[in-house]
Amino acid sequence: MRPLVSKIFALSLLAAGACGASSPTTATTTPEAAAQPAGLRKGLNIKLATLYVDDQDKALRFYTDVLGFATKDDERNGPFRWLTVTSPGDADGTALLLALDDNPAAKAFQEAMFQQGQPAAMFFTDDLAGDYARIKAQGVEFTMPPTDVTFATIATLNDTCGNLIQLTQLAR
Repeated sequence: MRPLVSKIFALSLLAAGACGASSPTTATTTPEAAAQPAGLRKGLNIKLATLYVDDQDKALRFYTDVLGFATKDDERNGPFRWLTVTSPGDADGTALLLALDDNPAAKAFQEAMFQQGQPAAMFFTDDLAGDYARIKAQGVEFTMPPTDVTFATIATLNDTCGNLIQLTQLAR
């Protein structure tokens, strides 16, 4: 792990620990949930993930026109904009918030990750070779072509909005 990433990871662990350290919590489980095996309980669900971008209009075009995501929300309230995309055909699935990087901390994090070559997000595909060819044909810069790694093939692209994005196809 690179030094800055290690520090950021360590700080996030400290912050996570600090969030729960002030007062212990007691989880309450319904009898129905307790009776179900852990793998069958509904549990927590990821509904939204945030990706900071330097230009929301450019990001919307890139993530929909180039990568093929679908616009879910595009709401404005004065200078604020709530812009999300989802996987095509899964409008109720996990949404990706394309948030403006106008927060100094977010911008610094985004720039540090990019400079170190660290992807800001990972998207999975069943056809990395096909997606790589399709996306590259649209003039997108790949910082890593499809590369075999343990249990997967990965490629990394520049989203033109301040992020590197990893595409992953798991080995079968």
